[in-house]
Amino acid sequence: MLRSRDGRALLVTQAAHALAQGMLTVIIPWLILEQGGSAAQAAIGFAITFVPFLLLAAPAGLAGDRWPRRPLLGAALGTGTMLAVLLAILLGTTGLALPWLYAAAFLIGSVRVFVDAAMFGALATVASRDEMMPAQAALAQAFNLGYFGGPAIAGLALVLGHGFAGALVAGALAVAAVAAVTGSRRLDERDEAGPRPPIRRGLAFLFLSRDLRVLTITAVAWSLASGAAISLAVPHLRNDLGVSGAALAAVLGAGVACMMLATPIITRLDRRHADETIIVLACAAYVVPALAMALIPGVMGTALAYAPLMLANAVCAATLMGARARRVPRSMQALAGVAGRTLVMAGLAAGAALGGIAADLIGSRGAYALVAVALGITALAARPALVRVRERRLRGHTAPART
Repeated sequence: MLRSRDGRALLVTQAAHALAQGMLTVIIPWLILEQGGSAAQAAIGFAITFVPFLLLAAPAGLAGDRWPRRPLLGAALGTGTMLAVLLAILLGTTGLALPWLYAAAFLIGSVRVFVDAAMFGALATVASRDEMMPAQAALAQAFNLGYFGGPAIAGLALVLGHGFAGALVAGALAVAAVAAVTGSRRLDERDEAGPRPPIRRGLAFLFLSRDLRVLTITAVAWSLASGAAISLAVPHLRNDLGVSGAALAAVLGAGVACMMLATPIITRLDRRHADETIIVLACAAYVVPALAMALIPGVMGTALAYAPLMLANAVCAATLMGARARRVPRSMQALAGVAGRTLVMAGLAAGAALGGIAADLIGSRGAYALVAVALGITALAARPALVRVRERRLRGHTAPART
């Protein structure tokens, strides 16, 4: 990805866009809590950024497969930049009430749907099927750098003012828009010989293959627990531990630093193990840090637990996406990719909402204990199902995972 001009353009676009989206996941909940809102209301503010996937996945996926990717990325990110500029102006002057904060999260979150669809289609023009897992890992690394680094930057930016934090969101989206249009025309290539299925078939594609069906169910189960774990971080640190914005940035920054290990780990594991093995290992590895978040007291203990939790999250997310991309034809990468992302986003949104409700009922530590149990069950249930599918594929009953 780094040796290719288009690869570099995609990496910068992904990182800058994810930075803006990641900042919103802290800015919106923080402002809600600052206005006296509950942990559940803050979690809903986090979750609402995922709701556009449920509404826009089909048209975005269709656009990503059939439209030139650079103009699509430029238009989506340019629109997001203008929305973020308006948000920064309002936050720096009159402020925003709760309904308007929800609306801002929804509108800027809508940009992500079209960006993700275009990125799925564009990556298929840069990486072959054999290269898809490491390429997806690199793209996921860029996303993680921005999406999880964004909250750390947002924590510091909020100290300097709400308007300044909004301006940083706008700046990151503008950088992403410029990077997207610097790629070559190759990014706009489409598989003209491939099938052009209707939207309904494209959205159902994830369930037509036994391989994809098991992967999708595993991804949804993981996303429910992951959404709860991530959304609980800010309420836990602010309400339970009483940390400042700077301390919040330090803890979240430790998580981002640990996530940088995901790409070399995935690349090494991909050379030695099947996709299914890596997925199960990542889900199982999530259990220990989730339990540590529930049991270890203090800010330092939380930081030490949060870092490996984010690493396991990064490995699992990238492996699930890469495994899916290897099993989807090039002509359907955007539609099937964004359909799968929609299911995961729905799981993240539902998990975030459930995590907030659980935190109100039994506290954040109790909610993290539930996350650990859920991920343990996911790993135990996924292993035999994924192994059976792999054995069927090796016997020739299904298409091979890679060429």
